[in-house]
Formats: sequence, C-alpha cells, structure tokens
Amino acid sequence: MQNKSSLLSCLDAKAFTLIELLVVVLIIGILAAVALPQYQKAVEKSKAAQAFAMLKTVYNAAEAYYLANGAWPTDFDELSVDIPWTGTTGWYHNGDMARSNEDWSVELYRASTGVYPAVVVGRLRGKYKGAAFVIYFNSTEHTKIPNKTPVCAERIRGGVNFTASDGSYCQKIFKGQLVHTSNIRFYTLP
Repeated sequence: MQNKSSLLSCLDAKAFTLIELLVVVLIIGILAAVALPQYQKAVEKSKAAQAFAMLKTVYNAAEAYYLANGAWPTDFDELSVDIPWTGTTGWYHNGDMARSNEDWSVELYRASTGVYPAVVVGRLRGKYKGAAFVIYFNSTEHTKIPNKTPVCAERIRGGVNFTASDGSYCQKIFKGQLVHTSNIRFYTLP
C-alpha cells in the first residue's frame, strides 16, 4: 500500500494545475497576437517584392527603348522583355497596354496628352487592392513626384480603387511619406 501512495504523490507533484495551463495558453495567445501582424507584413512585402521586380524590369526595358529610339514605348511589343503575365486587366487601363496575373497588373501608362508616361504595377485584389508602384519617365504635371524614381501609390478614384484605410499600404508597410494627392495618393519610398 505504501508503494501505491508514493506513486500517486509522485504523479501529483509532476502534474500541471488548470491555472498553470491557462497561463501558458494566455502567454502563447499574446505572443501570437504580437507575431501575426509582423508575419502578415512580411508576407505582403514578399508579394510586393515580386511586383517591384516586374516594375524595374519593364522600366529598364522602356529606358533602353528610349535611349535607342528617342521616344518612350507605347506598347509591350516594343520592349525586349518577357512578361509572363498573360491577362489584360489593368490597374487603370485594360487592354493592350496592360498585362496581368490574378493579383497584379503591369501597365505602360501614357496620358492622352502624352505628358506623363509611366510604368505602373498595381494590386488588382486582396486586402490592399488599388495600391501600386509607379515610375514616371518624364512627369511635368506631377512636379512633386520625382521622375525615374519608384513611388508607392494608393488610387482614390478611377480604375481599381484602394480599399484599405489611407496610408495603410504605402505609409505603414513601406514607411513612405505622402508627397502628392490627386486621384491617387503618392508616397515616396525610403
């Protein structure tokens, strides 16, 4: 009988109480609540890095075209770059000037006046639908937006509109500073 009570007292000494288990679960919950937003931000930056690489690729091809021809390209066929996206949905314009996949659109943008041609890679769906990265080739209209420098954008109206709160993509995720607002909020990138 002595051995049985010794065994029970040994088991009782090594067991957790309900309070101790609840404290552990609470600590894990707090850690998860802190880590999850950082994880989501890292995932978004990873997706954006792929889109940003496409932006730079198309921009560099357009710059090479300009140096060879003295004019900015008006069609993807004029560029010596392979764009794997096959859709024609655009962040602003649909059709020949846009290539898209399920989440992103890359466009050669040219205003009707031809004043500010640009390359745009914009979000078509998801939490940050309507956000984009833009490089203007030669913008005389948007004087606060630097030419040939990538900026982050959140479209207010026209095309695919930004669906999250103001600055939640460009400012909070990419630490951009608001420099201009028209139909689009433009942010510099650090």
